[in-house]
Amino acid sequence: MTIARRSLLQGSAALLASPALPALAQQRVRARIGVLQTAGAGPMYLALERGYFAAEGLDAEIIKFDSAQPLAVSLAAGDIEFGATSLAVGFYNLASQGLMRIIAAQGRDNPDFPNNGFVVSNEAWEKGFRSYKDMAGRSVGVSTLGSAPHYCVGLLADKYGVPMSKIDVQTLKTNPNIVATIASNRIDAAITPSTFALSITRNNQGKLLGWVGDESPWQLGAAYTTTKLADGRGEDVKKFLRAYKKRMADYADAFITADGKRKDGPTADAVLAILSKYLDQPVELLRAGISYVDRQARLDGPDIARQVSWYKAQGLLEGNVDVGALIDKRYAELLP
Repeated sequence: MTIARRSLLQGSAALLASPALPALAQQRVRARIGVLQTAGAGPMYLALERGYFAAEGLDAEIIKFDSAQPLAVSLAAGDIEFGATSLAVGFYNLASQGLMRIIAAQGRDNPDFPNNGFVVSNEAWEKGFRSYKDMAGRSVGVSTLGSAPHYCVGLLADKYGVPMSKIDVQTLKTNPNIVATIASNRIDAAITPSTFALSITRNNQGKLLGWVGDESPWQLGAAYTTTKLADGRGEDVKKFLRAYKKRMADYADAFITADGKRKDGPTADAVLAILSKYLDQPVELLRAGISYVDRQARLDGPDIARQVSWYKAQGLLEGNVDVGALIDKRYAELLP
């Protein structure tokens, strides 16, 4: 071996061993993020596409789930590091064991923003199901008991004075099942996210009675992690949140005015193209179903307390949830 070649190899070995080499010295942190494949997950894909997670040194991967409950279970089991989706009783039951912490807001059901749609089958519509008061004595489909749509039924029932005992709540497991069941008139009504509700109405498979956010605004979703990760890896949580909040601001800039109204901004088309790519939904369908987010990812604390009380009253929440501890104020900000 020549002296020149030996020197080159020794120099290469020294570089590989040197802690001063940034690309090798800094290990990227794994961040598997659970979401539902709905329009509400759109901002997360925006952060992935624009490299916000990578810029924070996070090796981010989006993991798709069919409903919120298995997502929460997967997080508790350590299969993912973060969740960002609707809050549901499965999450709260795990939180009652001290396993979970909310670190930021996700979507919110707000007026003028289609999020959770109340759809009525064509047959039930023809038979007079034309208002929320008509839920009494009717069947209403949701994905699962203790899900966000189930809570929406409770919000509407409370507002319009319909006892939950008078509503035949049926679980249909997935949103595609809800679409098929409404289309075939096998159920009177259902609550489903905007992309599915709009698909139903555009294909004349049912009628849209209205949007839950127009009736009873509430904190639909949140970003959360395990208590173990929140306590032991605070810097990684902060990295995640910096990327998360950048995408919230981008999303708000594209679709929401400074005073919280729905309006396309100059970047709307570019953002919609990204959402369409990842959600596999037509741009115009997504444009019609943009959900509301707080650009600072601030939470509605009182509504989270209301959710816990409602699930408890329905006999679905077994333990006691300390909402003050659940919302981790080391990371989360609250709405004023």
